[in-house]
Amino acid sequence: MKKFVFILLAGMLCISVHAKSQEPQYKIIAHSNQESDIQKLYQIKDQLLKDYKIWVKGVDNKDQVLADHQSDYHATYKQGVYMIVLGDGKGKSLSGELKVNYCDSTEDIETKSLLFDWLF
Repeated sequence: MKKFVFILLAGMLCISVHAKSQEPQYKIIAHSNQESDIQKLYQIKDQLLKDYKIWVKGVDNKDQVLADHQSDYHATYKQGVYMIVLGDGKGKSLSGELKVNYCDSTEDIETKSLLFDWLF
């Protein structure tokens, strides 16, 4: 029994768990590829990012916030994607993550285990 517990504890030291929360996505599709429609596309993207910061301030459930604000942009929110279609939706599209703070690093942090480094 002691050997089993020791092997279990040693195995737990060697294994690391990566937990990452899923951020909601946005996708905006322009009416056409004309310059004026593309400018409107970028203006709506900028306004959406500003509004999103305000909407989620102090809120735990970001998905519910986006579902509640679908009418603000005539959007649909399905499967974690907030989709805005402008006009016919035959033009350029933009997509990305909806975040509150874009200064957060997306670099992965490597976890080290002393026992794992020592054995291998």
